[in-house]
Amino acid sequence: MGRMYAEGIRETEAPLEQQISWHFKGNCYPPPPQEMIPVAVAAINAIVEDQDWDRIINLPEGVQYRGEDQVAAHQVVESFRLDAWVDHIEWE
Repeated sequence: MGRMYAEGIRETEAPLEQQISWHFKGNCYPPPPQEMIPVAVAAINAIVEDQDWDRIINLPEGVQYRGEDQVAAHQVVESFRLDAWVDHIEWE
């Protein structure tokens, strides 16, 4: 499991939301709640589409990260080990 499993998931034709769900369930312990999938997708999209590692992502109601209800995209990627979805991008 780990990085190779995440890369294998990334290479599927499944929608990104499904890929992240599989990653959370099979590659993270304990698995993050499924309500965090939109947060992960927003962070990946911020980085991949706009190269915006610092974009602020709102967390679901009642969820906090280090006492805050928002988090930077790079913190989401680091916390949920989503690097397989952003490391393969060739930056200009």
